[in-house]
Amino acid sequence: MPLGVTAVMLPELDFGQQIALCVEIGITHYCLRPRVIPRSERGKPFSNWGNHKFDLTPDRLLDEAKQIRDQLDDAGLVPYATLPQVCTDGDNDEFKRHFDGAATVGVQCVRVSPKPYPEGIFDYPTMLNEVVMQFGRILGMARPYGLKIVIETHNRGLACSPALAWNICRHYEPSEIGVILDLPNFAIEGEIAPALGVSVLAPYIDHCHIGGCRRVDRGRSDDGLRRIERDMCPLSDSDLPVADWLRMLVEADLHVPLIIEDFTPELAGSQRLRDTATKLRRLLEVRNPG
Repeated sequence: MPLGVTAVMLPELDFGQQIALCVEIGITHYCLRPRVIPRSERGKPFSNWGNHKFDLTPDRLLDEAKQIRDQLDDAGLVPYATLPQVCTDGDNDEFKRHFDGAATVGVQCVRVSPKPYPEGIFDYPTMLNEVVMQFGRILGMARPYGLKIVIETHNRGLACSPALAWNICRHYEPSEIGVILDLPNFAIEGEIAPALGVSVLAPYIDHCHIGGCRRVDRGRSDDGLRRIERDMCPLSDSDLPVADWLRMLVEADLHVPLIIEDFTPELAGSQRLRDTATKLRRLLEVRNPG
């Protein structure tokens, strides 16, 4: 399985530095994260979801796509996906802008998120049908570009678990819609047994996001009950059976890219990428000796 990275976890590096790091440690697949830095974060220390040295806005991706592609090609990196913050409620102009940039830079797929579910009780069948229809419209826009749409199993989303993602994808062909199996998010919401998760989604699994997340005891609530929160952490400290997920992917003959998204606090992105790549290679060697 090839290893990749999402640019969002390297906030302190510019594009050239990110490429050099990937080449140095053998990362082959690069996922771009077009985003607008929040005004409140500009000028602050670099952080995963805040200020970034490589300020890649959707407009900049569109304007500089050819140069970005040339730099990736020269380094032997695969421009694999774009991961914009766009959901199914977006308008056609927004999707066109993202698809124009993605197609020009030469990626295979673009992430589109189903809109988040409400915090209270809601009519799931009605919302599901609405989202399925929205994806139908979006897939129709993506087809002329030759782009595949991918849905991430992300917490607070209508596809946070493998089965919920399948409820959306099953209406369309795996060649045009797929799933990003995000393992760290399963420690927050949507976790099921790896064998069941891979069996449910197998035809639709496009790639995986790999990182660590653990449950942390934060004492007691006002009701006297344990209060559990989740922290990002190194892969070796994760509550998730990462090795079992990899084993199930191998058994299903799914040699999909493993895209590293390690958000361990207080470590530079470059160190997080080095550490997680090393651990993943060791795990893969165990799964595929020789």
